Amino acid sequence: MNKKKIFVTGATGCIGHYVLDELLTQSNIDIHLLVRDPQKFQASYQHHEAISFHRGDLEHIEAHQRILSETNVLIHIATAWGDSDYSINLNRDKTHEMFSFLDSGMLEKIVYFSTASILGPGNRPVREALTEGTGYIRSKYLAYMSLPESKFVHKIVTVFPTMVFGGDASHPYSHISSGIVPSLPYLNYVRFINMHGAFHFLHARDIASVTVYLALNPTTEQNYVLGNEVISGKQAVKDLCEVFGVRSYFQIKITSKMLMILAKLFKIKVAPWDKYCIEHPFFEYRTVHPGTFGLKRAFPTLKTALEDVKARNCPPIVKSGLKN
Repeated sequence: MNKKKIFVTGATGCIGHYVLDELLTQSNIDIHLLVRDPQKFQASYQHHEAISFHRGDLEHIEAHQRILSETNVLIHIATAWGDSDYSINLNRDKTHEMFSFLDSGMLEKIVYFSTASILGPGNRPVREALTEGTGYIRSKYLAYMSLPESKFVHKIVTVFPTMVFGGDASHPYSHISSGIVPSLPYLNYVRFINMHGAFHFLHARDIASVTVYLALNPTTEQNYVLGNEVISGKQAVKDLCEVFGVRSYFQIKITSKMLMILAKLFKIKVAPWDKYCIEHPFFEYRTVHPGTFGLKRAFPTLKTALEDVKARNCPPIVKSGLKN
């Protein structure tokens, strides 16, 4: 039996590392990675027999037409984060160019990574992502809305990660996990605030589990928001305090309106997207996680994700930076 060829972009990032780990648990597949530099991997994959490296990037994707034409499954994680037209070019235009090199007779599925930031109630894209969003969010909105233009639209499964945790000695840290430790001293003040809002999160290990499942199995939908059950801002503060050993005696409820008044009072400039998020603080979606597909969740609760962060890189700061 011929091995299934899987082409992955963005494998050197946080989610990409975990996706690669999950792919390596599968049998009868060949993994092809688009990477600028294989040395960027924090784990040693360079000599694995199932992995082939293709040096390059999305900006020069035309150099990889041959392998793309032989690809059975494309997992497209790579993204440009900048606030410029360059992000739109890479996240939308170059993505479509890459799709154009795929062969309809060979391709079985595309798993395309978007972001839940462009979604609102009912898992539907919100126009404000385009009109008020940062350059990155605008580019992801435009990219997602352009997917119907692809001849492979019916083979595209879009995943929308919510807040992403993850990282350790052999995996890059996500933006959120890397930001928790430096922000811990602020927990001395945040512990008194009843945060108005709600959100979902999912650890990159669980994102990888779902991603590979969707890539290799039949799917009934074309859009999946990746996240555990919704958690309130109030509960999140409580979990932070409990995990990092900070007492919370009482909490004062701070509404969106109050935050805007405080920003105006202290002459704090609020960017359009920040203003939108403050005024719409309940990021609640219909989500999926490994358990949805009969798989085991590695980090099912916020506390388990926070405890993982604490165990890996927090002890010195927990002892010296926080007060009971």
